[in-house]
Amino acid sequence: MKFDDLKANWKAEIASDKRAQDLTLMIKLLAKETSKVDKSIKRRDTLEISIALLLIPVWSWKLFYAASLVQSIGLWIAILACLFIPYKLIKAKRVNAPKDSSVMAFWQVEKVKIENQVKLLESIAVWYLFPLMLAIVLITAGATVDGSGVPRMTEQLAIYYGFCALLNIGVYFLNKRAVKKQLLPLLDKIKQRISELNELKEI
Repeated sequence: MKFDDLKANWKAEIASDKRAQDLTLMIKLLAKETSKVDKSIKRRDTLEISIALLLIPVWSWKLFYAASLVQSIGLWIAILACLFIPYKLIKAKRVNAPKDSSVMAFWQVEKVKIENQVKLLESIAVWYLFPLMLAIVLITAGATVDGSGVPRMTEQLAIYYGFCALLNIGVYFLNKRAVKKQLLPLLDKIKQRISELNELKEI
């Protein structure tokens, strides 16, 4: 082997070591970022699950004093929604444990965790907002039924429904914003680190 070849190989090794050091630093910084997001998700889930489970006895108690069939249906929807919401939140955090404890396996798990949260928040209107809004409408409208069992729309109810609709729209767009501004950029960084780790393996 010529001296020039040795020199080129030596430079390549140094560059590879420098790249590995830079990647290690970036991985540490990204790990802090994912840890922060994990804690935020944990706080959110704890709050949402606690509220949902605490509301189930309330809705169940109200069933015994339902003013109409419409209100009873609304209460049952509320109970089912309060059972489904914790299930949905817990399921989104379930990720198959890796068979090894390598750095690559860790980031593959983090990638799946963030992807699950993206899917969860992007479909929030279906599994969270719509069932609860439907339950609220039926429960409140069911309390105003006339002698023939038909709900009566009052001005107060119309204002209340308008407020609830605006609140749901706000929650929906806040979650869309969280996906766009927080989760998707984080997911891109994780994918980039995984790609760089794969490239480093090949060197």
